[in-house]
Amino acid sequence: WRGRLALAVKLCVTVGVMALLAVRADWSGVTARVADLSPGWLALGVLLKAAGILFAGERWRWAAASCGAVINSWTALRLMLAGLFLGQMLPGALGGDVARGWLTYRAGCPAASVVTAMILDRLLALMGVVVIMFIGLPHLVAASPPSVAWAPPLATLALAVGVAVGLQIDRLPLPRFLRRPPVTTLLDQVGRLRQALFTQAALVSGFHAAGVHITTIAAVVAFARALDLPVSPIDALSVVPVAIFAAALPISLNGWGVREGAMAAGLALFGIGSAEAVVLSLLIGVSVTLLTLPGGLLWLTLKAEAPQR
Repeated sequence: WRGRLALAVKLCVTVGVMALLAVRADWSGVTARVADLSPGWLALGVLLKAAGILFAGERWRWAAASCGAVINSWTALRLMLAGLFLGQMLPGALGGDVARGWLTYRAGCPAASVVTAMILDRLLALMGVVVIMFIGLPHLVAASPPSVAWAPPLATLALAVGVAVGLQIDRLPLPRFLRRPPVTTLLDQVGRLRQALFTQAALVSGFHAAGVHITTIAAVVAFARALDLPVSPIDALSVVPVAIFAAALPISLNGWGVREGAMAAGLALFGIGSAEAVVLSLLIGVSVTLLTLPGGLLWLTLKAEAPQR
């Protein structure tokens, strides 16, 4: 019943946010923009999102390498696509990650290494978002009303501090009654994660994590050009990382609704209407969905190659 309740809450959040945006947005000029989409800019946006998937595959490959699991580039890309495909069907932000981890384990990688690599992969993606958010903060703060201008820097700083403290939690003194499973298991996992994080392979994975976010920002600019919206690269740099982080929160169905709400709120600071921002965000989501469809076939090939256990 807890699982059904969590799914129901996520469904309500997704539907509720999308309905609120649909009611409050001014759709009068959107139809004309969509009808006059520039095919060239649209194709460039899709290609940039495809490049982001390539970066994500390499991010997973090097994250696994930092944990002692060896995967070649082609296998890593297939695992990433299969995980993204399954993530579109599973009702949770982590569903695709868990599916990718399970397929990686079935491909012959040690279970302990896969678990650590899954957490590291998520952590590096989060750290990449935080770094890019810091870069775009001055422009975002300058466009924000004075009454709320303090919120973005404070939230970004709190996120960065939270990550840093979380990586040291196993070194904090704990009462003896807490030093038993499952707490000790969690603390041991944090230690393995920290050890994997400070490796050359993790550094390479972190650069690919940043590449995923940068291609998404560039794709937003391209889709904005396709819709003839005045979204500059610095505008996208300020807003898109916040939307990426919001979509990663496990409060909606695969980020739908929350991402659109964050895009609408952020781009409103730069004169973009809610309806246009929602369409722009939907282009990102739909392009990812279409690009991950081949992951279904790759999932079957991975199953066929899996060793018998």
